[in-house]
Amino acid sequence: MAEINTDVEKIFSVIAKRYDMLNSILTLNIDKLWRRKAIKICGIKEGQKVLDLCCGTGQMINYECKAVGVNTTVIGVDFSQEMLDVGAKRLKQLLKDYKFKLIKGSILELPFEENTFDCITIAFGLRNIQDKNKALSEMYRVLKPGGKLVCLELSKPNMPIFNSIYNLYFNYVLPAIGSIGTGDKKAYYYLRDSVNNFMHKNRLKEKFSEIGFKGAEYKSLTFGIASIHYGIK
Repeated sequence: MAEINTDVEKIFSVIAKRYDMLNSILTLNIDKLWRRKAIKICGIKEGQKVLDLCCGTGQMINYECKAVGVNTTVIGVDFSQEMLDVGAKRLKQLLKDYKFKLIKGSILELPFEENTFDCITIAFGLRNIQDKNKALSEMYRVLKPGGKLVCLELSKPNMPIFNSIYNLYFNYVLPAIGSIGTGDKKAYYYLRDSVNNFMHKNRLKEKFSEIGFKGAEYKSLTFGIASIHYGIK
């Protein structure tokens, strides 16, 4: 945990109980569509072992459990116990017949053996990790040969005109709404800055290849304000 900025952990702990509601409001519920598209790219089959990193309140796990079936456990890892507590309560209501396990831990030191998982997902979490090379290397390590990594992340719009409108909303409106909704201005200014400082989509694609992932590619979503990156071990 030492490699992860403790300030970031505190931010997500503070907003944990309102995280899902505000995400839906601030993205006009589009984030749910993005998640479903990411799950489709995963190509998860019944019985496969799936790991969701930076799992937060378990939104990806909800879809993944339904893909692997009732006899297989989906594992989620996150560094915020508060987010995991909210996720556990939420998932127990949504997934009464399915199996899941939530673990507090570091993406930089995953508590799993090599070649364990058929698929790994990470949604809106990679930009919060300081050592992205180490994080991607850990994901590669615990994937089985032929396993797939799928990363859903916010990015910059492709169209110049739309980019100007988006920048106005994202840099000024979103932090204001977020701070009203949570009472924590710092959290949503952090969100803004984390996206603005995150690497370009093409650079992340290159990083996937540098780590060793084959067929590294990405799919832009909603004019490019989010992207799904994926690669095969």
